[in-house]
Amino acid sequence: MLLRSFLGVVLLLLGIPAAAFACTCSQSAPGKCPGLQPGGVVFLGKVIGAYAVAAPSPATDGASTSGAPAADNSEEGGSSAPVTRYHFEVQERFSGPQVPAIDIFSGGDDGDCGYRFKTGAEYLVYTHEGADGRLYSTICDGTRPAADARALIPQLRAMRDGEHVASVFGIVRSVDPPFLDSPDAPDPPVANVTIHLRSRWDRFETATDGTGVYSLYDVHAGVYNFSAHLPARMELTEHNLASGLHPFQIPAGACYEFDVDALPTGEIRGSILGPTGKPLPLAAVELYREGSYSEDHPGLWGFQGSKGVFDFDHVGPGRYILVFNRRNSLDPNSPYPRAFYPGVADATDAKPIVLKNGERLLDLKMKLSEGIPTRHLRVRIRFLGMRPLGTVTVMAQADHGDNPAAQRIGPDLYDFALLDSANYIVSAWEDLIPQHIPTRRGAPACVVPARINAPPVIIPPVNIAPGSTPLEQITLTFPTLGCSKVTP
Repeated sequence: MLLRSFLGVVLLLLGIPAAAFACTCSQSAPGKCPGLQPGGVVFLGKVIGAYAVAAPSPATDGASTSGAPAADNSEEGGSSAPVTRYHFEVQERFSGPQVPAIDIFSGGDDGDCGYRFKTGAEYLVYTHEGADGRLYSTICDGTRPAADARALIPQLRAMRDGEHVASVFGIVRSVDPPFLDSPDAPDPPVANVTIHLRSRWDRFETATDGTGVYSLYDVHAGVYNFSAHLPARMELTEHNLASGLHPFQIPAGACYEFDVDALPTGEIRGSILGPTGKPLPLAAVELYREGSYSEDHPGLWGFQGSKGVFDFDHVGPGRYILVFNRRNSLDPNSPYPRAFYPGVADATDAKPIVLKNGERLLDLKMKLSEGIPTRHLRVRIRFLGMRPLGTVTVMAQADHGDNPAAQRIGPDLYDFALLDSANYIVSAWEDLIPQHIPTRRGAPACVVPARINAPPVIIPPVNIAPGSTPLEQITLTFPTLGCSKVTP
């Protein structure tokens, strides 16, 4: 449940530019694996140098490999992204020329999918030839750290040497939810466990080796379920999903790479309570391993909505810190300062949440102290003349703090929670559905504009003047619709 929607929510809340995740790779269907293509270059190698280079001009043949160290961040030649030349020591060749060293490029037109190799690290490298004649590698080619290719490498050797290739193979590894593990630490393998692949008619069985690798040979065509005899308090899922494993169809003569994650079954569930002891209807919380909390870095994110409950599932054993409102935002919809479990203001006073292997803590309570003063404003929408077809948006823009979210409480009636200390500009607009409006008989029809706006209203802070009373309701009025005449 948690991991399925995690990425999209984090992008929205943290403001990560969508362009940073613009690269989308197609996923191979069962029956295909990252194999060896005629004329392709695939090898196991170690990065021994990285250099920023200029993109070749049409006058060159693309063979230039000169450049400065990549740390110089050179960007010449007008390419869409910087190009980096990585110099590899070839440790094992699977296809392509038999050479001791080779240059691989990344960036340019493939910049959003470019692979960022690290000097001194070992990789299984897949390449493709760019329009400039250079060999490029991207995250969509199948390139990966050597440790993540330990199931594939034996199959590449078999392909190269004309030997028998496994029908289904992969790695079973133990993982933690994102942000609760170290990004640089490898996921430990689930070693020496029995693997089952079952269809209606067939049963196949093997076991993972000491590195978590399994291989199944001569699998017949059919729809199969994958299972394993895991250690207690773990369950299988596909990478970055929490919905368990789904059946998949294997065609005849398959070569399918199927990596599987084993997630812990621990759970931390609870409620963020306001000063009155009632659950907040809106609260964002983050979970960190003890000692890893940082105001500048996100933790495992959770959300408490109208049901008044947050829930972190698939959490492994350990000691955790729970924080509410990590960024200490002035949010009128959740007007409380940053706090740490069980409700303290300083991280050094936080009480660690201790979770045993497979344990489910289902009634955690975190009570907040007094919040930031707020008031409510009702906004009514009114139209002069005929109301056109379209979608109305109502917005309150703050001079400080977060902008509040509008809650629709009735036809053309909205409610905002506002900070007492902030000044707001409340506005409304309607994006109109394209339409033609007929006029009097014999006159040409007219076309409506794409958008119409209601004049905004300024809402001052509370007590801006002695004896003043805060506004509790305003009306935003749309003018009579104007349109441009067009010839029928």
